[in-house]
Amino acid sequence: MSVGKRLVAFPHMGNNWPAFKSLFENAGAEVYVPGKNNARGLERGLKFSPEWVCLPFKITIANFIEALEKGVKTIVMASDCGPCRFGFYHAVQEKILKDLGYDVEIKCLPQADLLTFEWADFLQSIRGVRPPISRVKMFWIVRIFLMKLQLIQLVEKLEGETRCYEVRRGDTTRALERCLTIISEAETHQQLRRLKYLIKEEFEKVGKAGRKKTILKVILTGEIFVALDSFANQDVKKKLGELGCEVHMGISLYDWVKHKLHVNFHRKYLEYLSKSHGDIGGLQMDIGGEAFWVLGQYVDFSHGEVDGFVHVYPFTCMPEITAKSIITKWYNDGIFDVPPLFLGFDEHAGEAGLVTRLEAYTDLLRTKKNKTANGD
Repeated sequence: MSVGKRLVAFPHMGNNWPAFKSLFENAGAEVYVPGKNNARGLERGLKFSPEWVCLPFKITIANFIEALEKGVKTIVMASDCGPCRFGFYHAVQEKILKDLGYDVEIKCLPQADLLTFEWADFLQSIRGVRPPISRVKMFWIVRIFLMKLQLIQLVEKLEGETRCYEVRRGDTTRALERCLTIISEAETHQQLRRLKYLIKEEFEKVGKAGRKKTILKVILTGEIFVALDSFANQDVKKKLGELGCEVHMGISLYDWVKHKLHVNFHRKYLEYLSKSHGDIGGLQMDIGGEAFWVLGQYVDFSHGEVDGFVHVYPFTCMPEITAKSIITKWYNDGIFDVPPLFLGFDEHAGEAGLVTRLEAYTDLLRTKKNKTANGD
């Protein structure tokens, strides 16, 4: 480790690691990136987590144990306000790790309202004994971070739209990995601006062909960690693509950061849609997780050319289960016509059962789409 630099680590959440790596490195820290989430890591996390706690807690504490064994002493963990258990993750996880004998400090990255600029003080704190960051440098650091998040959002969009047409299975995933690598390696605004075109070229190289089966347009949304991390959701996005679905992500980390900076007007619109349907169960406020916006998305996409709505969440997640109950009633009562599929994940979720449910769901969607096309 370089003299004066603090070695830090953060949770591995899907494809967003290049943005966080650059954020902390540019702030003056040395970064250890935990490996992709996997079954072995989850098994370790389960040993030291409360049984009732949700899946992201168990996965992230496994990331932290991996980092601590590599010499990391400072962990960065986001926090939030509201009734969601996520707001207590950092405090409970630090207590567990210290009880296990680890010399660790978990630094809480506040995210309730990014316009309070508490995050600026946080970035200063991870520099260790080095001089403070100037305002100009802080603006440069944040701009790089946001540009990388925006590119990652583009990569995930193209991945979802491409896989159902690929000729050779796995080409889309390989294009995704190449794009994440070049995003991670880019260091300047100029380099990042050019990447938009390079990323599109990478996905255009994927061999595509028309499919015999009808292509379905499916929305994938839900609790942010489970929706964005392929291990947490058992690669549901990939499985849907291979079953002939264009998968359109209803959520991204870039979208979430814009919301916390109060410049995400699309989320404002989704809030309006949920509130304006209050007489039939729409939520009137944020109750945690993504429930408030998931309801708005379901209303919004029900008026477009969408075939299916897949909602993923950690098993026992109160906010998402609330949204699930409302959407189920809306669909069963015939208020909206987009068939929803709800998938709750924990360590007991089996892949075979998931595949069976997805196959049955897509078959039903395809039958419904074909009947509609025939005027039935």
